[in-house]
Amino acid sequence: MGRAGLLIILLLLFAPSAKAQLNYSFRQVDSIMYANTITENWDEVIQLGKEALQNDIDYYYLRARMGIAYYNKKNYRAAAVQMEKARNFNPGNALTNNLLYRAYSYSSLNPEASFFSRNLTDKQREDAGIEKGRVLTFIHFEAGPEFSDNFDTHEFKQLPRGQAQRNQDLYGNSFYSQLGMKLQVHSRVSMYVGFSNLLISKKAELQYAWNMPDSVVQHEWGFSKIFPSRPRIKTSSYDYTLSQNGVYLNANILLGSRWSFTPAIHYVHVSTKSINIDNNSRLIRDTAYYIPAIDSVAYLYYDQVSFDIDPISTTLNNFVVSLELNKQVSVFDWGIFASWSNLNGQTQYQYGFSATYYPFGNLNFYGNTTIKGLSQEQKTRPILSQLLGLKVTRFLWLEGFGIFGNLRGTNESNAFIVYNINDNINLKTGVSLTFVISPSVQLSVRYQYLQKQGYRTVSGPEIPGGTRIEELDYTNQSIIGGLKWSL
Repeated sequence: MGRAGLLIILLLLFAPSAKAQLNYSFRQVDSIMYANTITENWDEVIQLGKEALQNDIDYYYLRARMGIAYYNKKNYRAAAVQMEKARNFNPGNALTNNLLYRAYSYSSLNPEASFFSRNLTDKQREDAGIEKGRVLTFIHFEAGPEFSDNFDTHEFKQLPRGQAQRNQDLYGNSFYSQLGMKLQVHSRVSMYVGFSNLLISKKAELQYAWNMPDSVVQHEWGFSKIFPSRPRIKTSSYDYTLSQNGVYLNANILLGSRWSFTPAIHYVHVSTKSINIDNNSRLIRDTAYYIPAIDSVAYLYYDQVSFDIDPISTTLNNFVVSLELNKQVSVFDWGIFASWSNLNGQTQYQYGFSATYYPFGNLNFYGNTTIKGLSQEQKTRPILSQLLGLKVTRFLWLEGFGIFGNLRGTNESNAFIVYNINDNINLKTGVSLTFVISPSVQLSVRYQYLQKQGYRTVSGPEIPGGTRIEELDYTNQSIIGGLKWSL
């Protein structure tokens, strides 16, 4: 290979790492950026600013103008980065402080916005038009019903052939409510406190076949007793309510440099009934036939079959402890989390990874992808969730979400939502709408569709092993309305 060929290869290898040569001086850069800012030629401001930084030209107005350009293009995350750099040169500039605070607020960097505003002097806040933060920042209330087709779909009809007894304990309709508030207890620490109530209607059902002599037949020689050709079927049910009260607490701790840490605890007190099936069957001796002439009697023996539903009052004290570490990098919020819980007499360990992303640096379009695993009884189940959000109008946001995998025993949103029912939840999907009525009032409505799976116990002489578990598929649909009042 000749020298010319070697030179070309070296240029190709090292060209990407070389700085782009800027043909403008400091004064020319400043003059051109100023002119493009006045004419609102934002793309040129950003491009020239990037080239200047690559050539070690860095000063207050360059960063401020780049921040203004990104802000006007609604890329608030990039604007925040540039305004932070500008403040390093001039911390007291009112416009810089105002735009930095707004950039934080408009790009879901609320902890940074709170920390920033609380560390300004009263005069700096006044000059920048930023209100002094309150301890109580907002109050949130949500409530709504959930409708289930479980009772109607799996109501006992005729007892199938080959079955002697079956029982089930079904979840029905429910109603959920939650009241919470956010407190800014320190410039770096905010806390959310919530109180929730959940009422679920339940129905225990029992069905079994039984038989006994029911007819006396007279003969010339006496009488005899006979069994009916078909056994009788008895069905009974017991309606009751599961009541669940929860207390939730989390703290968002801003560690600095876009790092945050969120510990959370959720206490759930459950008051319900534990359903037992009592077997009261016993062996009966009865007269088979009687011959008066010779005073002769014969006896038969049979099982007098009897089962009863036995509800026992039960209380459960469930705890979920969750930890999450979050890092903001450009348009991404990366998070890793883990939790421990003791739901329904078992221990669960949950761990996972999440990514929230804002492709355009704002809330016009955003998404979240979460992958987690639940370990329970030495078995691990994977769960995937996906959310996409979109700004429809200046006052309306739309979100769609789906969670795939068995959610039983899991939790989400830093343990804010806990799935502690005994039935499997194999799919959760839905949409939500958020209406911004004013800067201090938001209304929301959320629709959710869930595919669940319960079970019933079946026994009979024709069933291998005598007993089996049958799966019962059903669906739930809920509508939750919410109100958020910012102070």
